[in-house]
Amino acid sequence: PRRRPDRATMPPIAHEGAIKLWNGGDREQWRAHAAAYDERLRALNLGERLSKLDAFVRKELPKTIAQRRATSATSDDWGYIKKDEYVRVVEWKLARGKTRPGLMKYAQALSERDVESASREAYRLAHASEGGKRNSKGKIVDAMAPFIALKGCGPATASILMAVGDERFPFFSDEALAVVVGNGGNDRYSAARYHEFMKALHRKCDDLGADDLTPAKLESALWSAAALTMPKKMAKTKQ
Repeated sequence: PRRRPDRATMPPIAHEGAIKLWNGGDREQWRAHAAAYDERLRALNLGERLSKLDAFVRKELPKTIAQRRATSATSDDWGYIKKDEYVRVVEWKLARGKTRPGLMKYAQALSERDVESASREAYRLAHASEGGKRNSKGKIVDAMAPFIALKGCGPATASILMAVGDERFPFFSDEALAVVVGNGGNDRYSAARYHEFMKALHRKCDDLGADDLTPAKLESALWSAAALTMPKKMAKTKQ
């Protein structure tokens, strides 16, 4: 019998809705797609667990990091994440995207100290780059290095770990990658590819000229737009 393709190794799909938004969306269209994210996630029927993880990653964790930053006794402390938070972020990434069980094993094997240390240094480096300005570009992508140094954490995982602490970092999702920089080859998830992706989203932010439309929000809008044209077969039964 013919084997079904392994979704984990399939190239990202450029969905029609995301293509249209990327190529010609105005400010209000970007805002509308971003605002519809939660509704469209629920419509895909991917399960209650993902809905809860999504609320944690996109809403609760950024507030937690900001609170740690605000209550820190030192001026150069830009917050951190704990191991259990790291594991939940990885679980969210696997649940919303491609399933790679090995990544969860690596995440669970990390120590509390390693996760906190890497996150503190990554957020510090991001804010040290060009004064932490919202429109900073340049080498802020290098701030991901402490996360990437953790076993099992590649640029895509590092990007969402950065995004929860700094909206200048867009998540390197398949749905956004496919329309922003294309599928590429075997290096589609490389650090260099992410840098290209990040710069393109920063340029789009500049073109749109609205402070609320950050790179992280543009990625959410692209995913939301892509969800409109995701095949029905991608939906799962509620758990």
